[in-house]
Amino acid sequence: MNKKKILKGLIFGSIALLSGIAVLLTGNIGKKTYYPIEGDDRTQILFLGDSNIANEVEEQTIPHLISKMLDVNVYNCAVGGTTAAKANTDNHFDGVLDLFCLYNLSKALETQDHNVFFDFYVEGNTLERNAMETMQMMGSIDCEKIDYVVISYGLNDYVGGFSIESEDPYDEETYTGALRCAVERIIKQCPNAKIIFSSITYCVFEDEQGNPIDGYEKDWGGGTIEQYRDAMGLVANEYENVYFMDNLKDMD
Repeated sequence: MNKKKILKGLIFGSIALLSGIAVLLTGNIGKKTYYPIEGDDRTQILFLGDSNIANEVEEQTIPHLISKMLDVNVYNCAVGGTTAAKANTDNHFDGVLDLFCLYNLSKALETQDHNVFFDFYVEGNTLERNAMETMQMMGSIDCEKIDYVVISYGLNDYVGGFSIESEDPYDEETYTGALRCAVERIIKQCPNAKIIFSSITYCVFEDEQGNPIDGYEKDWGGGTIEQYRDAMGLVANEYENVYFMDNLKDMD
């Protein structure tokens, strides 16, 4: 087995292991850590996702831990609170953070035009400041040198009630449409990269009586966590170099 195949197995295993840590850290927003790219010989990984990837406590994000465990270079371009789908109304989360959904991040990778994002910089807002810093980082990426792109969205699409699909398979106001369009943009811009989908994770809520109800039962308008997980897996199967990490099935 060559080095690339061994490394791929380690990356898959690391994401499965560390995603569970990320769930515990979702409510904590810390300072983002950046990892300089030094030379072309080390594997380079780009992370796109929500707070499961973006947030950290004492440098314990998934990208940071993977960078140390595997001695690889990473770009952590995830932004907490964001979705894969493009919001079409003002009813979904923060209108500013909607700018940093997968739809817009993949467009920025494609066009290298980041000017629109800088009009929304707000001093003192941690989430927005980290989002702006993410865009600055994206401007320094040499896409042709990226080996892996990890895409980890689902929780905010689910809780926001975003539609999983529509009659148009490329409808970017739906979960699967946004995933397909992002994958095809990334394939063009990062021709040497393998793409890893890291699925929605387990989550639990309280009902009106304060009793726990988990994501297998709770539908916020778009479906259950299983339906979002299954939809991501189906999209992954449509592409040759897209791999699927099932965080519901493969994590305890």
